[in-house]
Amino acid sequence: MVDFLSKTRFGPQSNVQFKMSADDFTAMVDVSSDAFIQKVSEFISMFQTEQLPRLQELKRYYLSDNNIKYRNTGRDTNRADNRIASDWAKYITVFMQGYMLGNPIEYEGDDNVVEKISEFAKVNGVDYHDGLLETDLSIYGRAYELVYSNANAQERVTKLDPEQTFVVYDDTIAQNSLFGVRFYQIKYNQTDIESYVEVYTADTIYYYKSTSSLFNNVKLVNEMQHQYGAVPINEYKNNEERLGDFESVLDTIDAYDLSQSELANFQQDMNDAYLVLIGNPVTGTAEPEYVTDENGELVLDDNERPIPSNNSSADVFEKMLKARMLVMDNNNDPDGPNPNAFYLTKSYDTAGAEAYKKRLVDDVLRFTFTPDTNDQNFAGTQSGEAMKYKLMGNDNLRKTKERLMTRGIMRRLRLLGNVWGIKSSVSTTNPQDGLYNTINDVQVKFTPNMPTSDEERLAELKNLYGVISNETLFTMLSTFTGVDADEEMKRLESERQADAEDFKAQTIYPQLAPDDGEANGL
Repeated sequence: MVDFLSKTRFGPQSNVQFKMSADDFTAMVDVSSDAFIQKVSEFISMFQTEQLPRLQELKRYYLSDNNIKYRNTGRDTNRADNRIASDWAKYITVFMQGYMLGNPIEYEGDDNVVEKISEFAKVNGVDYHDGLLETDLSIYGRAYELVYSNANAQERVTKLDPEQTFVVYDDTIAQNSLFGVRFYQIKYNQTDIESYVEVYTADTIYYYKSTSSLFNNVKLVNEMQHQYGAVPINEYKNNEERLGDFESVLDTIDAYDLSQSELANFQQDMNDAYLVLIGNPVTGTAEPEYVTDENGELVLDDNERPIPSNNSSADVFEKMLKARMLVMDNNNDPDGPNPNAFYLTKSYDTAGAEAYKKRLVDDVLRFTFTPDTNDQNFAGTQSGEAMKYKLMGNDNLRKTKERLMTRGIMRRLRLLGNVWGIKSSVSTTNPQDGLYNTINDVQVKFTPNMPTSDEERLAELKNLYGVISNETLFTMLSTFTGVDADEEMKRLESERQADAEDFKAQTIYPQLAPDDGEANGL
């Protein structure tokens, strides 16, 4: 752990992507060879020593286990030493995750392909899965998922832990993924530990195992072919630098924690202020000052500190501190003792401290593009346009995140499409276009989960009636009705047909009056 609020937090290699020469990888045909296993072990070692500490620290902040908890204050044991960690990291992550994916992702394109994607999403709980990915992106700046087939040859997707996963790319401009690595350990007790490494290439999965706590002695134990046509570990990036949403304000969060902790220390010390008594004769005259053994060496306590002799000056002073009382001697005053008693306190600049904390809060929110929902001006009575201006900074950030997440989702769909094409489990409306091209034409649609004024929104939609197509209008109305546009149009057409049939029945077979019935013998 680096010193609190000093030095560089992370090393220069803490967030780089692993690369390997494509020629070197191709030359390593035998993945069970010592050369390939050694290379994988080297990547794992570099990951654990250079990258894992950063990932773990970011996760700690998300869990509100901030560096303030580990700050070495050097305070006396009789003084307050509070360590208050703020939950800014989770606040920022939860807001961004909800804003981006509070509304599920929608897909537009070929009807048959979209139906297959929707079926896959329903079976795998992709809405929840995407939310987990965005949470990892916000924390770590990177996220990983594995597309695989279960024992029944059904396509599945699961999130992988960024602290146990990485992808190695080639050295070309395209930066194609050569293989992905997932490594983990199972601990049965303190000594019985098994290490596992899984390597995913474009066509095969290799499983390695070791009974050592290290990953440099693994042996190939199994391998399995897959039909996804590319490395099935899919990496997402939060931004080009792979930075977390709150990573840039970690120092500001530390400063806020320090301010809160020092205020708590001041309040506690104020409540336990020392009572100073002046005019008491001097006490604590025992010698020697500290306890010694038969060899004259100092005797130390459990904290490696010398133990004061009973009634020595150090012993008396320590007892006064525990009693929150300082007894002072001024009997040597030539004018005689001048007794006095008062509490030892210091003043606190309340206005200055609150202004300092407010500036820290503003900096955290400003530099993470997070709106302050506690702002009095951030009210539900504001118009939709006013809300858009307050969310503009976060909205610009969201656009970048959406574009990068779309790239990852499209790669997921292409991986699935490779298997669907082999299994012929989905057909396209235009077979001549091919499944691969049809999937590439799928549009991934994000709908930000932002507060809106229903009255303003409905008024806007009313004004659009007759200007845009009914399908587009019903698509926009789906946020209110919760009904898909196609379904809404089918319901409307069904109602129209029912009304037309009722009108026709009333016209051809008018209701007979009672007199007419009697006249006709009915």
